[in-house]
Amino acid sequence: MSTHIAVVGSINADMFIRMPALPGRGETVAGGEPEWFPGGKGANQAVAAARMGGRVSMHAAVGNDEPGRMALFNLEAAGVDLQSVARVDRPTSIALVMVEESGENQIVIAKGANDAVVVDTGAVGEADAVVMQNEIPVSAMLEAAAACNGTLIVNAAPVREMPDELLKRIDVLIVNEYEFDSYGKPTLGVVVVTAGGGEVIAYQDGEVAARATPPKVAAVDTVGAGDTFVGAFAVGITSGLSLQESLERAVYAASLSTLAHGAQSGMPTKEQVDEFIAQSI
Repeated sequence: MSTHIAVVGSINADMFIRMPALPGRGETVAGGEPEWFPGGKGANQAVAAARMGGRVSMHAAVGNDEPGRMALFNLEAAGVDLQSVARVDRPTSIALVMVEESGENQIVIAKGANDAVVVDTGAVGEADAVVMQNEIPVSAMLEAAAACNGTLIVNAAPVREMPDELLKRIDVLIVNEYEFDSYGKPTLGVVVVTAGGGEVIAYQDGEVAARATPPKVAAVDTVGAGDTFVGAFAVGITSGLSLQESLERAVYAASLSTLAHGAQSGMPTKEQVDEFIAQSI
């Protein structure tokens, strides 16, 4: 049976606007027509893990509105279990995503239902791994961490203060270079530091334990690449792969995800990643 991953996190509806270049402070830039996509770091990572072969349950909240229905439709289509997603009397959280021609992006998130996440502690306790991000209340993260009996993986993004009781419980912390510096270069347990299209480094108790370099691709849209990495890594590390093997599969999955627009629409399947790796050898 495939590994069970409980994703406790955010669900957003993403509005994309594409433009020649991202605006600077105080600058107005004309873009194309707005497009709607399902998103949120939690939902993205759930879809990524499901497409990579994981048995995924989502623990989150959405509003009783059209953005919420769109987001849930895509999760269900990916095979994610939605029994622990609450429908609340608040609007579904919205992300405004501005993407320039190079694929780089800026994101602004309007919080809504993500602040009303209810943790199903029984279901969380049965999972092989629990995956969380910093787009839900710390109280919900602490509750899920206390209930977790498997591997606790936290993608500590966006940057915010996290209590010591949570940091000490984390088995695998996943951050980018900016986040790694912002948290004071943490050394406890396994810390995975991503670098966009650059080398990914995994530290074990402060020492380099594994490295992986993503393959070069002609990126169309980098939104969701980091979440693809997290979902793919979670499936790998809980399926018996080594830290090195998990990193390698995750960087290939993340690279593939940049070849299509939208955070979730370009996320590859396990078979696609297998084929991509075979072609690159």
